[in-house]
Amino acid sequence: MLGKGAITYISHRNSKRLATFFALMLLITTAWGAMGSPASAQSVARFALRSTVATTVPTDLLEQPSAKGTSLAQLPVNAKSVVLGGPFNEGWYWVSYNAATGYIDGNDLVLVDANWKPIDNSTPTPAPSATPVATATPGAGATPETIPTPSTAGDYTGLWLGELTTGGNVRVGPGLDQKILKGWGAGRRVLLYQSAVDSKGGLWYRVSDPPEEPQWVHSSLISKVAPVQFDGPKYQGRWVAVNLTQQIATAYQDGTPVKVTLASTGTVRTLPNGTKEDLRTNVGVWKIYWRLPSQEMKGGSIENGDFYDLKDVPFVQYFYQSGEALHGTYWHDDFGRPHSHGCVNLSTPMAGWFYDFGKIGTIVWVHY
Repeated sequence: MLGKGAITYISHRNSKRLATFFALMLLITTAWGAMGSPASAQSVARFALRSTVATTVPTDLLEQPSAKGTSLAQLPVNAKSVVLGGPFNEGWYWVSYNAATGYIDGNDLVLVDANWKPIDNSTPTPAPSATPVATATPGAGATPETIPTPSTAGDYTGLWLGELTTGGNVRVGPGLDQKILKGWGAGRRVLLYQSAVDSKGGLWYRVSDPPEEPQWVHSSLISKVAPVQFDGPKYQGRWVAVNLTQQIATAYQDGTPVKVTLASTGTVRTLPNGTKEDLRTNVGVWKIYWRLPSQEMKGGSIENGDFYDLKDVPFVQYFYQSGEALHGTYWHDDFGRPHSHGCVNLSTPMAGWFYDFGKIGTIVWVHY
């Protein structure tokens, strides 16, 4: 489950409390919306609460509903987010983007519905002189220009952890002519599984691994962070390592990594009263003791602002008695950063792979 503590289920009383909570939030949202200028609010499209919107131009996610607000993230064209409130201050909307919340000018947004079509936004191709040799293998002293050797399934030699230095598009293949899947903002962590050069000499990185769908990002958007750390033959047979420093989960057969993926583990939250709540995933050697193909997960508190009630969380494998588990995640796409209440968040396809790999008694070693 997402959080530490006993597993809970929906009751009639909790349903009433949840309904009251959302009713209160709706009243607050309406009241806040009334604070803006009615005339200016009519100049931008009105977006309903919980609707999905996309950016029409590169823009910033801001801390305050004002052009002078501090930037929290850079959003590329076609970046999708969910409306949490608004409009405020002449048409600003409070949105959730990749697990971050902030404000975007409504003039830069469009509703994502059946008629929505992504805007064609090409990523600039670096000059030919900047194209590295495609067969180079990174080592401990590799420069940012070094390209990983193209990998095959189960071979993670030369695997690197990277980070987007600016927002950009994720495509289904290496080339500007390939379909755009989504947009990622600056700071999004990636694993560089493979490199390829397109017909125009542009360098691309594959940032997903089967059973995930192919996802490629142009090299001009990415900087290398560090080589991925592997643990060697620590245990026999099948076991899983969760590296909290790199936010990476690795499945091993004896000492050989057979699947490597980004994860999001437990974080440290600041409560409304200013105190810190330590939700970091517990370090140690544990064993999977309970598995479910899907489960409702519920926890946190309205008072602390972290209440959640998630239906059909997929591929759940509990390994720590407080409720920490490996599981799939459909509510955010920001793997590589801590986000959870203690669990190890994986993409849903990867969680399915780890579910098939594991069993009751499989070792899960959590370490820094």
